Amino acid sequence: MTLSTLPAGSAAGSRTGRALALRPAPHREPPFDDELPARHLRLVGPLDQQLPFDALPSEAIDTDASPRTVRAQRDPFAARPTGRNELPEPGVQARRLVIGMIETVTGRRPASQLRHHTSPTVQAGLARDAGRITRLGTARRPATLHSLHVTEPADGVAEVAAVLRVDDRFRALALRLEGLDGRWRCVRLQIG
Repeated sequence: MTLSTLPAGSAAGSRTGRALALRPAPHREPPFDDELPARHLRLVGPLDQQLPFDALPSEAIDTDASPRTVRAQRDPFAARPTGRNELPEPGVQARRLVIGMIETVTGRRPASQLRHHTSPTVQAGLARDAGRITRLGTARRPATLHSLHVTEPADGVAEVAAVLRVDDRFRALALRLEGLDGRWRCVRLQIG
């Protein structure tokens, strides 16, 4: 490109007192790979260090298993077990869950409200039997929680025994809670 200047006496030059210059525009497109300067790759860190990826060992995969089972073993979005030290007190959660189940069974609460706190099979059973189980009372006379006992037989597992009162009778409710994805989730329910 050529550089051109205006004379100092012209109209454009008299306003600023400087001469104007024409400059080339910068490149708008990135350079092609063959136009880049050559760079040499170098290793950073010790040469024997492996990347910290959790690979599924080949012996953990059962070759006789169905493809669905193998996919479930590799599913990164599956529920992860949670240890007891990362979970809240099970008694508080169990009390709220038992009251929610009483309200669901007597037809005062939809079962879908408990979906984050129950497994899909427990929620399906609650939705199927909602309003039909009269052992835990009715919408007019619901059961009341009389007592609650919680034991923890293993890490991340809590077993709950609840005694419910319906008028002058007592009923039992048993739950198994497991720590999954950082919260207690009911995986088994027994109404007696």
